[in-house]
Amino acid sequence: MQIGRMELLTDEPIITYENIIPILQNVFQLHQSNAMRMNFLLEYEAGKQPLQRTKTYRKDIDVKCVDNVAHEIAKFHIGYKWGIPITVVQRGEKDSGNDKEVNAISLLNEQYELQHIRKKTQRLARFVEICGVGYTFVDINSDYEDGDSYFNIEALDPRTTFVVRSNYYYDKRVMIGVTFRTDNKGNHYFTCFTKDDRFEILNLTKIMNGEKVKEDEKWYHAERSGETNPLGCIPIIEWERNDDRMGCFERQISDLDNLNLLISDFTNDIEQNTQAIWHCNDVDFPTDKDGNVVKPSTNDWMQTFTTQDGKTPFVKPLAIDYDYNGMLQNIVTRRATILQNADVPCRNDNSGGSTGIAMDSATGWSNAETIASAQQNIMEGCKMQEIRVVLRAIQTSSCTPSDSPLLDLKYRDCQPNIKRNKSYELTNKVNAFATMVSHGINGYHALKTVNLVDDVNQVYADSKALIEKYQDGLFNKETRTTDEGRKSADNSDQTSNSPFLN
Repeated sequence: MQIGRMELLTDEPIITYENIIPILQNVFQLHQSNAMRMNFLLEYEAGKQPLQRTKTYRKDIDVKCVDNVAHEIAKFHIGYKWGIPITVVQRGEKDSGNDKEVNAISLLNEQYELQHIRKKTQRLARFVEICGVGYTFVDINSDYEDGDSYFNIEALDPRTTFVVRSNYYYDKRVMIGVTFRTDNKGNHYFTCFTKDDRFEILNLTKIMNGEKVKEDEKWYHAERSGETNPLGCIPIIEWERNDDRMGCFERQISDLDNLNLLISDFTNDIEQNTQAIWHCNDVDFPTDKDGNVVKPSTNDWMQTFTTQDGKTPFVKPLAIDYDYNGMLQNIVTRRATILQNADVPCRNDNSGGSTGIAMDSATGWSNAETIASAQQNIMEGCKMQEIRVVLRAIQTSSCTPSDSPLLDLKYRDCQPNIKRNKSYELTNKVNAFATMVSHGINGYHALKTVNLVDDVNQVYADSKALIEKYQDGLFNKETRTTDEGRKSADNSDQTSNSPFLN
């Protein structure tokens, strides 16, 4: 049965100095199994794809071709789902138009940008889409300089990072976040985070940073000098692609292998016919000055003679009668089926001047969007966990100004904004936004509803005055028109013209 990355679980309800090493020893072998599979998937996407076949005919011609469809699948999913950076917007139920709240979220997005989050998100996306899981690590920026962000965030390699969850709790909450490195001598150095503590462990046998946790000791991650975790939460966040934690092409690997085999055999057949053995009948080869038969230098030759009286001389290649067109069509069909099963839409629109909706349905974009929307629900949960830790790091840092709106920003006020834009949707979105604004809908709500821009808070902050001025102008114009109509009606002397009163 095909499975994804296995969860690492413990039955312990609390992590202590005494039980952390036995727990890690119990789960590490399973992590190594996960890591081996992830390494295979990463190499497979890079083009290292084994060809499972033994050639018995013309062993001298053994071409092995890789049509790296796995890379094409991964490239689409990374670009489509992660190409637009995930930003933070104000949660729907908190949308009050409060300038302070909007400004705080804009500052948070700015802090992310200072961390080059677009580049780091692409690294995270590659791990999540190919391996099925990925990890981010959040820390206080201990090397802060003016203009820097107040926190650090990194995408960690899932082959050297994992989390341990507890079976004791119904929600299987994360109890330990672990990342490790290996030196040239083969020693493993583990950095392990619980909610309250940090442990440095050598080879899963020895805790290196003190015998007991010292509550009054200051913690510096960079210096590895303390035991207390100042964030009060685990700074390693696990990102899952889906519930089964499988990569975007992992289910299609057997089909991908068969496609490579088919293409290789097709290529070999062409090569074999190109370098065919030639058959000549009733044809004498010339001889050299020593009387030796001189055969043509190209390829191999087979010479035969007819035993009957009637001679039929000929020279022709020994080739298999092959249906090249049928094989090519088979390759094209198999390739298209793999892409379809991996939720990659067709690149070409053969429907003529189709509308956006029709094109979505005809080319597979509709199905791709359905799958991406389901994954988005998981991504939003992972991002929310990351935001929680980021706010802890910002509000714990001594470098954050005391008057910064970020200090008052609550986790519950934030919401991830995940977008998957297609260019032909832009006109519709602009028209929808203009219609909503012209009908008096708050500009912030209109921007969020149509999903027009990446950073709703920043765009609204930059455009608020202009939007409100425009709406005020529309309102005042309607008021003036209504008032003038009323005045015109009041100035008419209805009594003087009445036939009953005169």
